[in-house]
Amino acid sequence: MGSVSIVIPTLNRPKALQRAVASALAQTDLADLDIEILVVDNSADGNAGALVETIAPGANWPVRYISMPVPGVANARNAGVTAAQGRWVAFLDDDEQASETWLSRHVETARRSGASAVFGPVTAKAEGGRKIGPLAPYFSRQFDRTDGEDVTDLAPYLGTNNSMFDRESCLQGDGGPFDTSLNETGGEDTLLLKRLVDEGKRFAWSEKADVTEWVPERRLNWAYVRKRKFLSGQIRVLTHHKAQPAEWSRIAFWMCAGMAQIVLHGIAAVVTAPFDKVRSEKARVKVRGGLGKVLWMQRFRPALYGSGLVS
Repeated sequence: MGSVSIVIPTLNRPKALQRAVASALAQTDLADLDIEILVVDNSADGNAGALVETIAPGANWPVRYISMPVPGVANARNAGVTAAQGRWVAFLDDDEQASETWLSRHVETARRSGASAVFGPVTAKAEGGRKIGPLAPYFSRQFDRTDGEDVTDLAPYLGTNNSMFDRESCLQGDGGPFDTSLNETGGEDTLLLKRLVDEGKRFAWSEKADVTEWVPERRLNWAYVRKRKFLSGQIRVLTHHKAQPAEWSRIAFWMCAGMAQIVLHGIAAVVTAPFDKVRSEKARVKVRGGLGKVLWMQRFRPALYGSGLVS
């Protein structure tokens, strides 16, 4: 018999949260598992509490409400980990909808591979029936890897959305496993994964543990994608700066790579703009990613979480 704690951090998204929790409660093929669902409310006024009170009495597994009123994505994730009682901790974002066999597939992959953490695909769809078009890849996660295959080498491209960790080996530590200095900018999960890789932990791909990410209309524009890509570029360098000791050679490498991106994709953006708008926009996104690698310092970091725009 095993046990899994499903952690769903949330902030001011009641409709999305209801869908995420409903998908967690609809999981199948879990006869040999003890399940609990933890809703971690990062709002100051505790507005997710009423939803949990409505759902919990009739739920087939315990649904627990955790209040973390201090804003920040790392704070919310740490609160969920602290409250979790399962051997494994599975993370599902509040804008995601899990397939019915999502959790059973993760557990199967973890048992078969012996990996410390497993990660599954994310397919992006637009809220409200809109077409997501060429923006889909920027909100999705797809790798050409087979089920159970090692993806430790892809750690910089992974994240806690749609993941499951062995709690004992991966999520211990004073103050929680996620770095709270990254509360507003994000990257706390990327930093955790780097530390786990440095410790020798191994990750596996759970090909059939799929989720859908529902993208709201306000994010479906190139300006938002560029902002998000800028931050991704910063995080690529920041993880090396936060290493103990700081990995200055890697920082220099990625800053040089960023400058090359700015020049090469900047030219491509200008050249393609008159005849291929989408291609030009994609090049501009890559320019922003390169710029993030160069301007990775604290004063240049935008807020996407906490008091900033929720990502």
